[in-house]
Amino acid sequence: MRAHAYQLPSEVYRELEAQILEAVADATLEQLGYLLGDHDLKIDLLSGEWRVLFDAAADLSYQAVDIAERRARMAVSPDELADFVAMLRDPARQATWAPISFGLAELVDALPAGVDLVGLVIVEEDDDWMWSESTHELIAIRPEVYTLLEPHMRRLIEIGDFMTLARLCGDHCEGAIEFSTEKWFALGQAIVDKTPQLVPVVEGMLSPPGLYTQVREALSVVADPRSQPSLDAWLRVHATGHQYGLYFRDIRREAD
Repeated sequence: MRAHAYQLPSEVYRELEAQILEAVADATLEQLGYLLGDHDLKIDLLSGEWRVLFDAAADLSYQAVDIAERRARMAVSPDELADFVAMLRDPARQATWAPISFGLAELVDALPAGVDLVGLVIVEEDDDWMWSESTHELIAIRPEVYTLLEPHMRRLIEIGDFMTLARLCGDHCEGAIEFSTEKWFALGQAIVDKTPQLVPVVEGMLSPPGLYTQVREALSVVADPRSQPSLDAWLRVHATGHQYGLYFRDIRREAD
């Protein structure tokens, strides 16, 4: 689930503030869209970007978040904007967020500093993304990205929202290997037969960067170039650049 950040002129935000805050709490996306129609800028935030932003801005904004319901909304009034922008522009925070900053970088550049000229509203995207075709995957995530996003990934596992977990990992991955159902099952059987130490790793879904060398070596045992050419090619060409975190995506979980 991604999100959209809407910048509204101060006079528009102030006129609609009571309605905006009420809508952020419980309105439909259609109703919110109607209220935000006079925005002068819209920026898309990837799945991990809005999550780290919401955590950092908890004390500087009004938020209505329900992860289980895939709802994520935040409002920053013109009066709160200066402190919000100062938080965004903190050099240490920008350096920490750099590995996942795409829309965030645009947002930092767009918002005026030290003034109350605009208000900001962030709203989750609609659910169209949920109807795209799914596939089994092995997703590699750079260590600095994994560190930022692991708490959010663990939370999605805890509530059983594996579709959103795949979206989050896919938005911020270094690379992904797709498997047909046949090849995924064959890989699972090969792991059971040849590298059973990998079974709890695959079942646990997330493998932190600290385990990467062991996991990579075990995968090399089952990456037969004849039966698993994509995995074999990735291990030979790309797998040694970083100590990746890994997400083993089994789409059968997403059907539950």
